[in-house]
Amino acid sequence: MIKRLFSLLLCTVILLLASCRQDSKVLEKEDLFIIPMGVMADELEYFYRSGSLLPGSSDLFIQNGRIFVTSSHTGKIIEMNSYGDLLSLIYNPQTNPEPAHMVSKDNEKESLLRIRKWNFRNIEHIAVSDKGLYVVDQVEESVVSQSENTLYNRVVLIFDENGEYVDFLGQEGINGTPFAYVKDLQITDNGDIVVISQSVNEYRVYWFSPEGSLLYKILLGNNQLPVPGEGVWGNGQIEKISPDPRFPRIYLKIAYFPLEDTPESTALGRLYTLDLVEGEYTGFFEIPHFEVELGERSVEGVNEYLGAVRGGLHYFMGSDYNGRYHLTIMDSTGAVKTNRVLTIQDQDIIYKNLFLNTSGLLAGIFYEEKGARVSWWRADKIAEKYAEN
Repeated sequence: MIKRLFSLLLCTVILLLASCRQDSKVLEKEDLFIIPMGVMADELEYFYRSGSLLPGSSDLFIQNGRIFVTSSHTGKIIEMNSYGDLLSLIYNPQTNPEPAHMVSKDNEKESLLRIRKWNFRNIEHIAVSDKGLYVVDQVEESVVSQSENTLYNRVVLIFDENGEYVDFLGQEGINGTPFAYVKDLQITDNGDIVVISQSVNEYRVYWFSPEGSLLYKILLGNNQLPVPGEGVWGNGQIEKISPDPRFPRIYLKIAYFPLEDTPESTALGRLYTLDLVEGEYTGFFEIPHFEVELGERSVEGVNEYLGAVRGGLHYFMGSDYNGRYHLTIMDSTGAVKTNRVLTIQDQDIIYKNLFLNTSGLLAGIFYEEKGARVSWWRADKIAEKYAEN
């Protein structure tokens, strides 16, 4: 009898320990390097500049171990390896000092690394493929157009693998007319370029071939989205659009709010699949609510959609406002495959920007007192385990 009780107690302890481990799986952050604050070639600047009402921003892109970071205020793109060594630089000479310390003293024309000049106006997004570098920038005032309270003043600059300017993308493709505000810029696994622009009443998705030919153009108006139930839910609001890494389709996270507002009412979140070839929605799943404990009460938090990765997986993440971010990986049916906890101490961060690549690697740039820290989480190793195909 005592032996049976001991065995039962042992099993219970093992199950409790296993449950605790499962509930507290932490995905460790790997800090790669810190970029100092400043205006030199291997530095970044974030704070206000004369003539600017806003602080700067940085975009981040990682490809084949190369890390690309932008500085919007200084008009600069730096390429580094995972140790923080500077590999290349494209900079605006009007807003940056000449990188003289990067040039050989024996031969002034011989650079110690690849350096190019370009008069950037306001870098917003970057993306990188095997063919080169793509940069969202604003155009000069003479080519800006306006229609129905929407400014069309963005293009995608194209640089080759050596950092030389090639051409630019507009709405129609190479040398096309400017886009409206560009919300996101993505590159698929086969090198297709996806531009997601936003105006007052609609989103527009432009899907280009690697050569810059327009393959698909989708208009998504707020009053044209699917509605879960007539008379129950209002028009949907798009919160995020992400392209599929391999197929011509996009995923839309749409939030719906009840027409009748009551203390018990909550928003509804769905992730829709839109096939670009057929031009129709082919499925959806509901996104689970993310509950946050604040003191003695529970409130509904934000379950942010980070995007789609290979193998039919989708990444969602929500914060408990206490330095813990909860990463949820779901499959194409909405089934939760796994969860992880990420630690990000927001109170120490001036500015942050996260990056997700098509293999599932999650990274971020974090402006802190010492400089801009670049870190990553190897969530791609987890994605390999749960990939559908």
